[in-house]
Amino acid sequence: MNDIENAASRLRTVFRFLLRRIDTMTGVGSPTRSEHAVLVWLDEKGAMTPGDLSTVQKVRPQTMGQTLDSLDRRRWIKRGPHPGDRRRVLISLTPSGRKALAKGRHLRQAWLVSELKKLAPLDRKTLIAAIDILERIVQS
Repeated sequence: MNDIENAASRLRTVFRFLLRRIDTMTGVGSPTRSEHAVLVWLDEKGAMTPGDLSTVQKVRPQTMGQTLDSLDRRRWIKRGPHPGDRRRVLISLTPSGRKALAKGRHLRQAWLVSELKKLAPLDRKTLIAAIDILERIVQS
């Protein structure tokens, strides 16, 4: 394995463990990763159809249906009529869904800030520069 392949492998591993660690920061009763992704889409884009959500999440409609049912049971979303097509449904975020999303964001942010504060100043500066590079990779 050459240096670039090794770096790519290490980066994937680090991100996987970082995501797992971040997931544990939200606590019991918080949205699952798939639920969180739906809440984020609804928060950023507004009401969407289940089909649109399954498309952007790249999951089967049945899988999205299960996620939406779970979010509905928790009263984090509401289903409403589509204004242009009575056969379709629009999913939107409820105030309690917005609150659950904000709580999770706050807990994850607080943990990350705490961890970054523990770094030596040079390490923190290096990490910030690396974030800029990672943003460019994501946007390419």
